[in-house]
Amino acid sequence: MVINKYFKVFLIIAGIFYAYTSARNAHDFEVFVDAGGKIIQGKNIYAPPFAQGLQYYYSPLFALLLAPLSGLPIIISQLLWLTVSYFLLYRIWQLVAVYFDVTQFSKKQLQLWFIISLLLSIRFILVDVGYVQMTIFMLWATLESIQLINRGRNIPGAALLALAINIKLLPLAFVFYLVYRNKLKAASFTCVFYLIYLFIPALYLGWQRNLDLVHNWFTLLNPGNKEWTVEAEDGPSSLVALIPVYLMATTGVLSFKRNFLNLPFQQVSLILNIVRLCVVLLTLAFLRTWPFKAVKSTLRQFWEMSYIFIAVPLLYPHQQQYAFVYIIPAFVYLSYYFIKNWEVVKQKMSIPLWIILFIIGVNFSPIIGRDVISSHAFEVLLYLRILPIAVLMLIPILWICRPKDELAADQ
Repeated sequence: MVINKYFKVFLIIAGIFYAYTSARNAHDFEVFVDAGGKIIQGKNIYAPPFAQGLQYYYSPLFALLLAPLSGLPIIISQLLWLTVSYFLLYRIWQLVAVYFDVTQFSKKQLQLWFIISLLLSIRFILVDVGYVQMTIFMLWATLESIQLINRGRNIPGAALLALAINIKLLPLAFVFYLVYRNKLKAASFTCVFYLIYLFIPALYLGWQRNLDLVHNWFTLLNPGNKEWTVEAEDGPSSLVALIPVYLMATTGVLSFKRNFLNLPFQQVSLILNIVRLCVVLLTLAFLRTWPFKAVKSTLRQFWEMSYIFIAVPLLYPHQQQYAFVYIIPAFVYLSYYFIKNWEVVKQKMSIPLWIILFIIGVNFSPIIGRDVISSHAFEVLLYLRILPIAVLMLIPILWICRPKDELAADQ
């Protein structure tokens, strides 16, 4: 990693301080560890009471894996997890860098690429670390598994991808991506490992108890559940949280009106599902080939995966701010594109376009923080769903910045 040594020292010191301040108080990781303690005590991990009153949404296997931490003080278990998360962030940068040809980059350009990528990503990294959450791990597991599969190591790659899907469903879309890109063996192994992970807790829990927990878990995650159809409370930032609040009357934390229409729920649900379908179908535009066709260019592969990383947190319900760690690959790609093509970009860009790009980019910067813009302003942005709007605007930017030479070569 080509960065200034003083900047590197600053990042390390700031990271240690932030990890300690985050770990001092119980956060989301306490909910996961609490489930680990409950599962070895024979309790139902999906039934209250919950740590901090927060529902546990992850798998029985994940709870079992965290059970050894349940006997530790929560600050210790959270510091351990944040230490792992920091290492995974470093590994994520290593994994994404291999997709890009930077042989023509100067040292200054390499540093600029890293800094711009970090500035666009840091808001979500801070939220994930601040809540001691899982999305850094999910992003690493997805990228690492795809890298293993690209190298022909289908079994370990599939095992890791299946584990990530078992814990949280975010990477499920990449199984379909593997199928589309003719990685059928890897996709098949992933399905096999997913079934193994689903039932392997029975060796400890017993067959019937594991089945009961899996049934409770799947019932909780059912996308047809009412709570996944309209998310009016402040916090969620997916399409389920964005579209209904503008098309029907809902109640949020703030009192001013945000809906410009007042449609019946059935119509809102239909519009929401049509938009979600369009986001799914738009994947085909980014893939740009018939199914079961591999592509040669690593840059092209990363570009099309970047769209999937954007689409996933938009499509899934109940996605909080930390879930948008998943869009970091898109930031890395766009930063690379602008640096590599700077001479062409600055000729084509006008002042209004730069202003629009700046406004979109600000939404991903650390400026958008409760302690920076004030708690009230932050609540207004959440209430108006500015984050998912900004993420949606990334899609046309990613399309405009497509790797045209690599696409033409593959054609």
